[in-house]
Amino acid sequence: MKAYTVVVSHDGDLWVADVPTLEGAHTQARNLPRLEGAIREVIALVEDLPQGAEQSLRLEFAYEGLEEEASAAVRVGRRRADLDRVQVALAEETMTLVRGLVARGWSVRDVAHLLQISPGRVSQLNPRGR
Repeated sequence: MKAYTVVVSHDGDLWVADVPTLEGAHTQARNLPRLEGAIREVIALVEDLPQGAEQSLRLEFAYEGLEEEASAAVRVGRRRADLDRVQVALAEETMTLVRGLVARGWSVRDVAHLLQISPGRVSQLNPRGR
């Protein structure tokens, strides 16, 4: 799915969003969650997308003109989102390895030691020895 770059700035009490690649795709709101919802609706209207498609849009936010502390918050937020993606992938990989190794006869304690998790966690990830 296509990603849309949304340029966000702060103007007085309002947040302003613009999608430079879509003519007429701009809006404003008093807070960021509402701004995101509004720009999703605007993109869906401008692109003539089916109803409900706005929730699945991939948005990349570029913040302009923010003070340093707010810019730092944006950087930390992006790092947290990256970390969340890595944790999900790591959990899936861990479960696959636990199930595979236990199925090949490895002991719960050995698998736990290799993966640096508790034996109890190995048992949780491999219920009933599956």
